[in-house]
Amino acid sequence: MELSEENRIYKLDLAIKTYDIDIAGHVNNIVYIKWLEDLRSLLYSNIFDFQKVVETGFYPVVTHTSIKYIKQIKLFEKIFGIVELTSEKHGMLFLKFQIRSSSTLFAEAEQRCVMMELNSGKMVKNYGGFKKSSFNN
Repeated sequence: MELSEENRIYKLDLAIKTYDIDIAGHVNNIVYIKWLEDLRSLLYSNIFDFQKVVETGFYPVVTHTSIKYIKQIKLFEKIFGIVELTSEKHGMLFLKFQIRSSSTLFAEAEQRCVMMELNSGKMVKNYGGFKKSSFNN
């Protein structure tokens, strides 16, 4: 699926809740995974109609995640996340993420995602059929 540049990068303000903080006084590592999910969902919602994709028997699946923790995040930091779709090859989406403030990079991450056909459990090789325009009927 060919995506224009404006469909490749999205920013989302992230909230740090008191329950996100662990005993060491910084954001627990699992919270970063939740933020990646929020950012990926934002990207997907701008690429395809997620509800229609699921209703037609498909589901996007994460096959790989890696995170580099650069600096700990503490309660009351004003942070945001950025997700970028860097490429799509052989049915796999390659995503890059940043968790940052206006002046500090706290973490970088990468994910690879595929679209699965739920009944067969097979990977779909072309995202083109999932573009929002494909579900206009």
